[in-house]
Amino acid sequence: MSNTKPQSKRAQLAKMIKRKSGATVETLQDHLGWQPHTIRAEISRLRRTGLVVTCTAAARGSVYKAQVHAMAGVDA
Repeated sequence: MSNTKPQSKRAQLAKMIKRKSGATVETLQDHLGWQPHTIRAEISRLRRTGLVVTCTAAARGSVYKAQVHAMAGVDA
């Protein structure tokens, strides 16, 4: 039996939009089981924590991407 704690949906959302390719609302809906308005609201909450999230229009739909900044002199 594994003692690892399952990731929250907010953590899953953050991980998906931090990918280099970002994530579309449709992809997030399929993975999280959330409605589009819930996804947008949760992204707004992530922004309030200081995460920089951009939204760009693409042929596949709106793509949300979080900017991941590497800090000089700090090991991840």
